[in-house]
Amino acid sequence: MISKRFIGMFSIVMLLSSCIGVNADMVVRANGSGSIRLEYHVSQFLESLGKLDGNENWPLIPVGRADFERSVQRIDGLKLVSFASKKLEQDIVYTVRLEFSSLDALVRFLDATGNRAVLTQEAGTSRLSLTLSRGQNIDPELLSLFTSVSQPYSIALSLSAPNSAVLSVSGDIAGASIVPSGRKVSFSAPVPALLLKQSAGATVDIQWQ
Repeated sequence: MISKRFIGMFSIVMLLSSCIGVNADMVVRANGSGSIRLEYHVSQFLESLGKLDGNENWPLIPVGRADFERSVQRIDGLKLVSFASKKLEQDIVYTVRLEFSSLDALVRFLDATGNRAVLTQEAGTSRLSLTLSRGQNIDPELLSLFTSVSQPYSIALSLSAPNSAVLSVSGDIAGASIVPSGRKVSFSAPVPALLLKQSAGATVDIQWQ
């Protein structure tokens, strides 16, 4: 039986990233509250795997409304505002909007494990570090397969801060697009490029005051 716990957006992405695209748009207010809008593109083939072996009620990709409702119940300061889904030719698209009352609630939603999303605050400066891929070796044949099936997908994230923000990325990622400074900073990259960074790892850091 597949785990019933929603394990966090970036954990999901990197565990099953070959068949998922994600767009995350975060807005942070001066008091640390804000909102996040998510758009998941999930391969219908991957979604259908969760319906095997009696798992119909607990799909392989935990992005259904029930999963977000469980997250809201588990995380203090998190509120589900809207949820919608639609089927395209190859994908299922989930669109979600949540509000958070604190940065701690945001980080706990992004990564329930506490390993891929880390928030540090010092001297009035907040820093959010998001690990998109970890330094690990993958069998070359598997890597080739994953990069092949992930061609249509990308990972994109943005953060609008109350004041100027700065975004940086560890290492060079082929095809990446970055807005490094301003009230709104952003990063996007093709999933295959992130998979190819598995051996070295890739991290996005965002700082703001």
